[in-house]
Amino acid sequence: MIDDPARTKELIGRMEAQVPIPARPTSSLVRVMRDKGAKFSRDRILYIKRIFYGGDEGGILCDVTPSEESTEAYVVSLTHLEIPSRHPLAREIRAYQRERVRRIRAAGSSSQSRSPES
Repeated sequence: MIDDPARTKELIGRMEAQVPIPARPTSSLVRVMRDKGAKFSRDRILYIKRIFYGGDEGGILCDVTPSEESTEAYVVSLTHLEIPSRHPLAREIRAYQRERVRRIRAAGSSSQSRSPES
């Protein structure tokens, strides 16, 4: 299991109480969004408006759709957003992000070591 269900649910509740939450996209998110034709930059402040849980596979997902006029919704993983250090939940969110990335990497390396040799 990648996420601790109780802690994740708790964090989601605290985040929902704080929306909108300002965030900056990571460089990797900017690249992906530009490839899809979206005008994203590292300097652009996005606002988390809604939070969803995508299960162990998706983790905490955030709606950062720029405006109501947008024709597309942008729902991205919390691990691809950077929360300003002054935000009240910044430390807790960063801890979730680090732990999730660590567990995903660990799960990936353990599944590779179990794969049969060709």
